[in-house]
Amino acid sequence: MNLLFITIDGGRLDRFLKSSVFNEIAKNGIVFNNVITYAPYTIGAMHAIFSGEFGFKTGVNSYWSTYRFKKEQYKTLTEYLKENGFRTFGDAINELILPTQGFDRLNYHNEDKDNLLQRHKDLLEEMKEINSNGENFFLYLHYSNIHTNIKKNVLKKYNNFSQEYFENKKNNEKNYDGYFKEAENYILSILNHCKNLKILQNTLIVIISDHGISVGDKMGERAYGAYCYDYTIQTYLLFILEKFLPSTKIEQQVRSIDIMPTILEILKNWICVSEHTHLSQTPSPRKKFLPNPPLKK
Repeated sequence: MNLLFITIDGGRLDRFLKSSVFNEIAKNGIVFNNVITYAPYTIGAMHAIFSGEFGFKTGVNSYWSTYRFKKEQYKTLTEYLKENGFRTFGDAINELILPTQGFDRLNYHNEDKDNLLQRHKDLLEEMKEINSNGENFFLYLHYSNIHTNIKKNVLKKYNNFSQEYFENKKNNEKNYDGYFKEAENYILSILNHCKNLKILQNTLIVIISDHGISVGDKMGERAYGAYCYDYTIQTYLLFILEKFLPSTKIEQQVRSIDIMPTILEILKNWICVSEHTHLSQTPSPRKKFLPNPPLKK
């Protein structure tokens, strides 16, 4: 079993819900459409997901508190996987986003210059080779182009009280829809590449949004990180694993800090099933979101 974890930075829940692309992808797994992120900004949100704990406990509870992460007290998703024989790789937007513990290699892309799709396809091909040699991989991919466009076209042009921005919400929404469309195309291309590489049947794919984004919803917040309204703290989550996870939609509210232990629970169930039962005979795993402590092998 491998793990491919994809973050759509700044993906709004309302766009996800009406996206024909994501709705089609969701038919192949479990979708959670009411996930509450720990923080309406990437650093706090991703450290909470990777540690399975709130930032006020781990030390990462502000924009610039990455280096206060209590790594001696909180084990990360990557460390659990590394201890259980996974080769661990990632490509992130910068060195502040994720706790680095447990990664064999964590690259950082230039969000203004790099072609993320080609870069990530190349990484998938590397993972295919690793898997072909009998090793399991964990690959983290950070799709940052929505963030990049917001930075360039909103954050650098307006402040949180710019009348010109907040009075043109329709135009803001149109621009954002274009950015989200690019994210849809990216996901489709990545999943198609996984299919061509023949790694879908033994790879758990996790797709999340770390937080939402304002398109002028409230005066005083031109993008995110200022307020805690639904448009920035409500996100989504997809678990895809062919022939193992049932097509299920979970409407109830869940917490992003429970993503990590749920991933470990799915991997544990896969190991138990694959050792004793053919996949075609596999009963559906528990459909509930599992808020258990992280499980060690």
